[in-house]
Amino acid sequence: MELDELAIKNSAWTWNRLREARNLEFQIGEESITDFIVLNMKKWGAGKFAVETFTRHKEALNGSDWEWWFTGPSGRWLGMRVQAKVLNLVAEQFEHLHHKNKYGSQVDLLINDAKKNGLIPFYCMYSNWDTKKYKASWVCNTYKPTARHYGNSILNPYRVKELQRNKETRLSSIINELQPMHCIFCCQGFGGSDLPERALHYIKGTGLLEYLDDSESNSPNYLLKSNAPYYVQQLIEGGLEAGFIDVQDNRLKRVTVVRELNAK
Repeated sequence: MELDELAIKNSAWTWNRLREARNLEFQIGEESITDFIVLNMKKWGAGKFAVETFTRHKEALNGSDWEWWFTGPSGRWLGMRVQAKVLNLVAEQFEHLHHKNKYGSQVDLLINDAKKNGLIPFYCMYSNWDTKKYKASWVCNTYKPTARHYGNSILNPYRVKELQRNKETRLSSIINELQPMHCIFCCQGFGGSDLPERALHYIKGTGLLEYLDDSESNSPNYLLKSNAPYYVQQLIEGGLEAGFIDVQDNRLKRVTVVRELNAK
């Protein structure tokens, strides 16, 4: 299974679980969904991708971040700084979208953390909706469009900053900003060889690099790195088995590494 196919399958999984929860009048939290998404990746990607993940439960701050790291046969690395948000199925709102704490607004912290570390910031949105009531405008040119593509989707943090001005969290105001998660991995026509380069080629066209100045966004080495951070190297070299990963960033709660074993 290719990673784009795996991402579509995971989106359908999220969509279906949230639909079941809606029917049973039960709200699933984003941490639970995230755990199963990583489990699905490890299970469905076996033989094609190696997936390692680390989660710390006590040290991280409330509303803390998730990092994704992609690599492949080229040995290059692409990192992303992510916030996951789940739709409140009754209110039909992403009610925690504009979370703040004593350190500031979550969206600003996300963008600043990404810029400081040469990463790409975005929101991972977990959704399900009544397809008779709502319709997303984003159309995938590779796969037949379906609402299930939006179980896991991307939201630009700069759009979140705009929504924050009016404290807007309603699905109806956000739905047309969502992009299917699998687009990161598969979009045809963007080019690129292995996973990190393919993902970056797509992301450059989405507005997710607005936080960079021209020199940074055009530098081939600013986002595509020759080496991963030390804590990522620890993770893939078995440090997790020793019970210790040296993540000194208190805002970082989860790290997931996806290694493409064979490039397309």
